[in-house]
Amino acid sequence: MKTMKKRKMILEGNMYKVIILLSLPIMLNNLIQTMYNLTDTYFLSKLGSVEVASMTLAWPVVFLQLALGLGIGIAGTTLVSQNIGANKIDEAKKIAEQLVSFAMGFSVILGISGIISTPYILKVMGATGDIYNNAYIYLTLIAGGAPLMYAGFVYSSIKQGEGDTISPMILSFISVTINIILDPIFIFYLGLGIKGAALATLLARAIMLFYIVYQLFIRSTPMRLRLKDLKPEFTYIKKLTELGLPASIGQATIAIGFVVLNSFVNTYGELTLAAFGIGNRINSLIVMPVMGIGGAVSSIVGQNIGNDDIKRIKECVFKSSVLGAAFSVAGTVILLIWGNSLIRFFSTNKDIIYLGNEYLKYISLSLIGLAILPIITGALQGAGQTKKAMYLNMSRLWIFRLPALLILPFFIGKTEKVIWYAMFGSNIIAMLIAIYVYKRSKFKSIVGDLEVERIENTIDQGIKIEVGSEFEKNKNK
Repeated sequence: MKTMKKRKMILEGNMYKVIILLSLPIMLNNLIQTMYNLTDTYFLSKLGSVEVASMTLAWPVVFLQLALGLGIGIAGTTLVSQNIGANKIDEAKKIAEQLVSFAMGFSVILGISGIISTPYILKVMGATGDIYNNAYIYLTLIAGGAPLMYAGFVYSSIKQGEGDTISPMILSFISVTINIILDPIFIFYLGLGIKGAALATLLARAIMLFYIVYQLFIRSTPMRLRLKDLKPEFTYIKKLTELGLPASIGQATIAIGFVVLNSFVNTYGELTLAAFGIGNRINSLIVMPVMGIGGAVSSIVGQNIGNDDIKRIKECVFKSSVLGAAFSVAGTVILLIWGNSLIRFFSTNKDIIYLGNEYLKYISLSLIGLAILPIITGALQGAGQTKKAMYLNMSRLWIFRLPALLILPFFIGKTEKVIWYAMFGSNIIAMLIAIYVYKRSKFKSIVGDLEVERIENTIDQGIKIEVGSEFEKNKNK
């Protein structure tokens, strides 16, 4: 049984080996997803700076949809991994079925609300003219395909909880490959521009839905799901919400914060916004390895908490941090030496190249913060302490970065360096606070709490049925 072999490796294997084996597919998966974003940016940059600026402006809104789905996925991974760690496979399967039911229903509501709210969001962001029109087209199409997006989240969440990080990577690789093939056809050959980029994304996700259904519902595995068991149950939905909501809020506040941040950057002009967008795309590629480690930490911590092995959890976080620090040093060197060449790949505009390279130099010095933070939040999420992870994510943006954007101009004037300094400082401060929070945290399984609550609800329902039955008997006497 593949699931049980993974469990044994996670609970007993060499920790560095476990981290690398689990995180490498996540790294590749994240790299593939970043390549998808870079692909859209690359092809749209051939149309002009307006299209790139439109994508940059639209991305935080798309990330808001992603954030809510990621929160649900984190909850699913936490519960599935802890139950597998406790060797409760049937319960893990039940949680996976409830996750599918909950996520699909929520995604339909989210898609409809996204289509309705898009014009208002873009107006708040200050979008006008061609940038508004392009961003509106892209966002409404992506919002309409929310269920397709969330199907991918659910699949990745369940598999990652099992300790299988390879299957989600395969899914992403096939999907992105299809998208890369379709992008130039839709954008250039059919002349659809940014609309073509959105349609290519939706079609690729629709094709992948067949793969997801086969893997979860048809393929014979210990975690094979059944359609008849997808009926929502309050106890599970409540627990998924309790764990997922803080994670979603944490991710959503990042998305909203970047909406505000991009609105601020937009006041410096189209070129600065385009440079900032390209710089962030490149930076996201550089930090992919540590984001992969953070994802692996969540699975490892979850299963080891289920197995009640706190010592191994601490070993996981420490050794993951060592690996993360090593990757951050390598990333800093890459950005400092080759940052200019990387920017040139996406733009030939001299101003964009200058601004983008300057931004990469500043952000490269804070990569250590971007390395440690996802590892600690991954550990907290794996432990089910999603509120702490939420507060850490919120503080980086809302307590440190955005206030700095308002305060720094009084000291150094309205210059692009305000943005660079705010990004650098917020990453470092957030890392230091995350380390402090982790040191004071205690790790405990939440599997038992869920079982107790489910039993109590079953007993309550039984009492209500019995009381109702007695009432009917007495009434008919």
